[in-house]
Amino acid sequence: MNVKKTIFIVAAAIILVVGGVSFYRIQLASAAVSDKDLVSVETVDYPVLITATGILEATSSVSIGPPQIRNEFRFRLARMVDEGTEVSEGDFLVEFDTSDVSRRMREQTANLQRVQEEYQKKRSDFDIQVRELRLSVEEARADYGKLDNKLNYQVELESALTVEETRIRRDAARKKLEFLEAKLKNFEAAGQLDLQISRSNGNHYRTHLDSLIEAMEKLTVRAPVSGVVIYKRDWNNEARQIGSNVFALDTVLEIPDLNTLRAKLYVDEVDAGKVKPGQEASIAVDALQGKSFSGTISSISAILKQLTFDRPQKVTEAFVAINKDSDLIKQLRPGMSLKAQIQVGRYSGALVIPMSCIQERDGRSFVQVWKPVEQTWEWREITLRTNDGLTALVDSGLNANERIRTKPRL
Repeated sequence: MNVKKTIFIVAAAIILVVGGVSFYRIQLASAAVSDKDLVSVETVDYPVLITATGILEATSSVSIGPPQIRNEFRFRLARMVDEGTEVSEGDFLVEFDTSDVSRRMREQTANLQRVQEEYQKKRSDFDIQVRELRLSVEEARADYGKLDNKLNYQVELESALTVEETRIRRDAARKKLEFLEAKLKNFEAAGQLDLQISRSNGNHYRTHLDSLIEAMEKLTVRAPVSGVVIYKRDWNNEARQIGSNVFALDTVLEIPDLNTLRAKLYVDEVDAGKVKPGQEASIAVDALQGKSFSGTISSISAILKQLTFDRPQKVTEAFVAINKDSDLIKQLRPGMSLKAQIQVGRYSGALVIPMSCIQERDGRSFVQVWKPVEQTWEWREITLRTNDGLTALVDSGLNANERIRTKPRL
């Protein structure tokens, strides 16, 4: 009888100890769980987003480059207004190196002075020689007249021999006069032609000098319209620098029409097929930290291209029409870098949990589900449909309104 009683007492004690331990553990678990440790599984309309980088650009702008100067094909940047400067019509924009034009102006000025001096000397010599020849002609004409009058007088009074002698001298005087008149005529014609050539040479050098003076003025470029100055980037997204060589048809900077701003996005080729016109996009500009604005995809390029030479990744360009009602529009400038999220789809009534609630084991996903009745945690495997890096879309394994641990632990 005593043995049975002892066994009963021991059994009761064991039950009490086990029950007490279980009750103590439940109380500890219950006491350890708070709202900050739990996350409710919510049912939401989950947007499918893809991210892209890009820049702002204006579809309408005035391009500024080297001036159009005859026989000039390469220029060097000497000065340039800072990017982002607001300019008015007529303000300074860019100056190209003038050393070559200045050297040629000095050469043409020297040539013009030389030709002008030669012309003045030729003109002076020509006038002197013409006066001398005309004087000789007048003298010859006077001699001829005297002999002709003398001959007419001698015909009736002098002997035939004397008359014949006078006739020979008169004829010789006539030939001399004709010769000098012809010489004067030819000399004047040749001299006028020579002077005309000299004047033509002077006009040539003067015209060339005038064109160089005009070119000198053109090498300082001023704003044709008012606006904000934006540097033109090359294929490697680099702006021109002071001292850079620029070719005649290159664009150095632009003055865009800010009313035509749009976002140009570089969408990775794996996401390119998901982007369609009409999809909404949220855009954050790097220069305006913490602020964003909305827009709508207006068009997508059909061509994939390499963004930069050192990045083999292929992208396609998507263009976003910006919501002009945003208060940020006045702060936007072409060339600003941006990041965008494009909503390419939506899952209605989806179960969504934070990524921090998930523990990965050998490629499988687990969460800790709180069991309020048992006051304990249950490890449960789940399958995921997708995630955006912060939240995950649950395909199976959880129910709405279940509560899971914020950070699972063993």
